[in-house]
Amino acid sequence: MASHNTITRHLCMAADVEQYSRLDIPQQERTQAELVQVLDKAAALSNLDRLSWKRQPQGDQEFTVLPVGTPEPVVLGEFVRQLRVALAECNAHRPRKQPIRLRLAVDIGVARTAALGYSGPAPIAVARYLNAPPLKSALSGTRTTNLAVIISDQLYQDVVQLRSHGLDPDQYVKVHVRHDEFAGYAWIHIPEHSTAEIRGLALNGRPVTGAADEKREDYSMTTPEEIAALAGMAVVGAMATDTWTFVRDRCASLLRRHAPEEKDAVLDLFDGFEQTLSAVGAEQHDSLTGMFADRAASALARVAARSSEAADEVRALAEAAGSARTESTARSTISVRDVRVKGDFVLGGRDTKVSKGGQR
Repeated sequence: MASHNTITRHLCMAADVEQYSRLDIPQQERTQAELVQVLDKAAALSNLDRLSWKRQPQGDQEFTVLPVGTPEPVVLGEFVRQLRVALAECNAHRPRKQPIRLRLAVDIGVARTAALGYSGPAPIAVARYLNAPPLKSALSGTRTTNLAVIISDQLYQDVVQLRSHGLDPDQYVKVHVRHDEFAGYAWIHIPEHSTAEIRGLALNGRPVTGAADEKREDYSMTTPEEIAALAGMAVVGAMATDTWTFVRDRCASLLRRHAPEEKDAVLDLFDGFEQTLSAVGAEQHDSLTGMFADRAASALARVAARSSEAADEVRALAEAAGSARTESTARSTISVRDVRVKGDFVLGGRDTKVSKGGQR
């Protein structure tokens, strides 16, 4: 670790075992030992030197500060993939009802040694991400994998977006994390899961499957700000798509019932966002979406704070917007086979497939 006179930025990582407190003492001891073995194996297979990591064991979890210069794409890419495999191999020899299931949080920033561990913004952020309700909900809601990963927005923008080492930005879902005075965006990745599944798991503890979903409540999102953050992302995500009219109508109904005096102003705000997103290119769209989601969340938080019924309806708005978007995506693929036409034939649209005689 560098001198306190020098500011250096480190990758910081924490791994936490789900439901560790339910284990008895021998089971806890075995789980701790196997957690270390799994992390050691994943690092070795990724050509990362665990002996150089500054590790802080905490019973059911391990917090780690990695050396300056550790390749970030390797940690987010190969290490995560090897960790999933190592977990599966380890769990194959554990009791069926006691698999090791991990939440993994990663950020980068200033981290310095202190009397009781580490100081700096990165260790604090990692702790907040690790215990974020959307991440806990995502892992607890699936039984097809034993690993859920959350990374900071900075790592997503600076590393994942470059697509090196097999990283795919389209396999991450953006979530809002708030705890006391800490607030920020992060990205959740669950290996072998689509973004629609991850979004549903983070929001409701189960994958989004469309209109057949039963009405359900998300108890992990409890404060008006947390509920509104998810709703804001879902509402803005529906803008400039064919689901916007439906979502706007839901917004209007919500405001009419719980904030009639704000209805026109909020809808005008949302309409302005939608018109802007419809007119800009992909790069501007992505950069504007986060800003618009924050402002939408602020407006919806005021509504959610009015009553428990209003909060429930804001939560329902988030679910409806997310489900509508998923259904729209599922319907957007068009296949046309054995086309027989005279003259020009033009068919446009996203995910459109034209084939003749079984060939595209």
